[in-house]
Amino acid sequence: MTVPLLALLCLLGNWQVERLEWKPDLTEKLEARYGLPAIAIPSTVSEPDEWLYRHVSVTGRFLHMREMPLYGAGPNGRPGYDLFTPLLTDAGRYVIINRGWVPEDLKEQVARPDTIIPGSVQITGILRKTWIRERFAPDNDLDRNLWYHGDLNAMAEAQSLEDVFPMFLYADKALREGEYPIGGRTRLKLVNNHLDYAMTWYGLAIVLLVIYFIFNIRKDIRPEDHF
Repeated sequence: MTVPLLALLCLLGNWQVERLEWKPDLTEKLEARYGLPAIAIPSTVSEPDEWLYRHVSVTGRFLHMREMPLYGAGPNGRPGYDLFTPLLTDAGRYVIINRGWVPEDLKEQVARPDTIIPGSVQITGILRKTWIRERFAPDNDLDRNLWYHGDLNAMAEAQSLEDVFPMFLYADKALREGEYPIGGRTRLKLVNNHLDYAMTWYGLAIVLLVIYFIFNIRKDIRPEDHF
């Protein structure tokens, strides 16, 4: 059992070393893409990774009655909600837009009528991918329209939307400071913990070897050796 476990731990350590070397290149690539000027949203996206963190703009009208609040922390860690709202574009398709964050007391639209923008609007923001639920996060509550992770397909299905753009658009920050909803919710900060992970796997491999040798040394000691 020791040999396959040792091989597995070493392979996991080597994998993290490879990712350690890969992450800076990815960060540089995304930072360069993030800094590009906004362009019109593409008509189709076959590879979402190639558009991740790209600035785009789109024109259409918000479907405020289909707004989907997603629970999340705001400035200074305050609890609140990101407002994911479908936008019907001039081309006749839908884009689900994270308009920004509001505190808990402004979750309901009746408490913030000034945020309900009628008519045609132009939105500029960052393209983001859908993400999976974290291990200990609650499930999305579709019956109550309460969301805890951004599942684009589930959101589209819940609101009976067809021909939906395959990525979220996170709206840029509003020009007026403190204006709700607070946009600009994208922060390009990639955590690089792969060295720590690699040391953990290699450390476990060393511990496994130590346990193996201790176990075999004790087994080789005969009872008469103590006298």
